Amino acid sequence: MSKIQIPAEYKAFEDKFSALAYGQDDSKVFDDMLTFIIDLFSFDNPWKPHGRYKDLEIRKRFFELFQEIVLLMNKKERDDGEWYDPFGNLYETQIASHGRRANAGQFFTPENIVDFMVSINSGGRDLTGKGLNFGDPACGSGRFLIAAHAKFPGNYCCGEDIDRTCALMTVCNFILHGVNGEVIWHDSLRPTKDYFYGAWRVRPRPELMGIPEVSKMEWEDTLCYAVWESRRIKADPAKTSESPAAEAPQIVQLNLF
Repeated sequence: MSKIQIPAEYKAFEDKFSALAYGQDDSKVFDDMLTFIIDLFSFDNPWKPHGRYKDLEIRKRFFELFQEIVLLMNKKERDDGEWYDPFGNLYETQIASHGRRANAGQFFTPENIVDFMVSINSGGRDLTGKGLNFGDPACGSGRFLIAAHAKFPGNYCCGEDIDRTCALMTVCNFILHGVNGEVIWHDSLRPTKDYFYGAWRVRPRPELMGIPEVSKMEWEDTLCYAVWESRRIKADPAKTSESPAAEAPQIVQLNLF
C-alpha cells in the first residue's frame, strides 16, 4: 500500500520503524510502540514482552524509536509555551492509510487552528496556574490539551477518545509535555462503565525531577465519572442514599464541537 510522502524530518524515525515493522502490520507495531513508551513510565505496570518482542534486540529498537521522537521534540520546541505533536504527525504521515483515517474519522486539527481555539477559549484571560479542568471529549492525539498546557500550565487535562490508538498517543504526548491529567478510552457520548475500555493517569513527579508517572485508572476514578455522577445525583437526588452531591467539576472544553 502506498504511503504519504515522508517529510525529511521524520526520515530517521521512518528508517528504524520500517526495519522493526518489516513483515508486520504497521498500525499494530505503532500501537505496540506507544504501549512500550507508556509502560516505560508505568511503575506499577512494567512492559511485558510478548511474541516476537521477547527478543532483546527487537525491544532495543523500540527504545531507539523513542529516542528519535525525543530528538525530534528537541528540534521543534525552543521556548516555553511551544508544543509539538510528534505522535499525531507520524501517525498521519506514515502509519494511517487514507482509507483507515476516513473510516475512523481521524483527521487531526492543524496546529495553527489548535492554537487559535485555545486562545479564544481563554477569553483573553491568563489561565496559568488556575487549577482548572481542561477537557476534550474527542481528543485525537491530544493536541488541544498539550497546546492548552503549553500556553496555560498549572491546570488539569482530561482527554477522551473512543479510538485506542488516539488514547495511547494522547498519553504519550502527556508524558513528553509534562501534562498533569488523565486519558480515558471510551465512548464519550455514552459515559458509562459499559462503554469504558481503559484510562491512564499521568502526573509529573517533582521528587523525580518532574519525570512523569503513568498509572491505570478505573472508571470510578476518572474525572468524567465524577462529573456525570454529580450531575445524575443533582438531577434526581431521591434515587440515591448518599449525602448531597458536591458541585460537578467544571471543565473548559477545548474541542471545536
